[in-house]
Amino acid sequence: MTKSNCHNLSIRRIPAIAGCESINKVLQEDGCVIVEKFLTPDQVMDINKDVDPHITKIHTKRGTYQEGYWLNMRRQGHLALLSKTYREDVLNHPVIHGISEKIFLKESGDYWLATSAVLETGPGYAGQTLHREQDGIPICTAMGRDCPEAMFNFLIALTPFTDENGATRVIPGSEKWHDYSYQPSIEDSIPVEMNAGDAVLFNGKVLHGAGKNRSENFNRRALPIVMQSGYFTPVEASAFLPRPVIESMTPLAQRMVGWRSVKCQGIELWSLHMNELGMQLGLKSNQPLPEDQVDKKWLSHY
Repeated sequence: MTKSNCHNLSIRRIPAIAGCESINKVLQEDGCVIVEKFLTPDQVMDINKDVDPHITKIHTKRGTYQEGYWLNMRRQGHLALLSKTYREDVLNHPVIHGISEKIFLKESGDYWLATSAVLETGPGYAGQTLHREQDGIPICTAMGRDCPEAMFNFLIALTPFTDENGATRVIPGSEKWHDYSYQPSIEDSIPVEMNAGDAVLFNGKVLHGAGKNRSENFNRRALPIVMQSGYFTPVEASAFLPRPVIESMTPLAQRMVGWRSVKCQGIELWSLHMNELGMQLGLKSNQPLPEDQVDKKWLSHY
């Protein structure tokens, strides 16, 4: 299959409480699925509240190496520093890790976070070209559908997603195409319409892209959590994160942001003196971090 007919496409929905086995079954068949109530309303509210003071300062019109892509979009990264809910709930989310283990452990041995940020697209945003998460990895592009799973996106809606406000668009089944050089039009895709707190899950081979925001005054917010095989370098560096913040996190969350080693096929990667990084650093975990002790200087540049 090299082409799709959007009239024949659909994306299945499943509640988060159905569990990872049921969610993964749909993923293996379709390449993507909407998981309803992935985050609670309180979690969504807290993340938005944590991000608001920072994302509103970002200019939506600025010259960059991807100027067209960023026009009318705001991107706020460094979420482990900005949001307690992100540190404690998102980075330890049972569905994120249950699915990641099923996808990565057998072939790769381990996984960690590639990138994560709140993306806000406003009225006039032109949308993205359809792409695959693994497009940035040349060997994966060359191998096409035969490549081992390299990346996986848990894309969470922090506001409602509608066709009008630019909901992410996907082509279910595009991960199975023989010819990955074929570039379909946006009309070949379907919008992922969902409520705040829902998430669309898709592997690194599924064609997708942000839609065009045709609304008059609605800013759509998404929180992509992109996991990847442990033998690939993360997109975002987390070495700058203050140690007290890191030590307030679980060992699992610490590993996700590169403060612990990953073990791929028996080889410890991102190690120190060939030993596990956290152990060599004497890294603590689950330490208290009272909000009134958070140094505001940590936040000044992020």
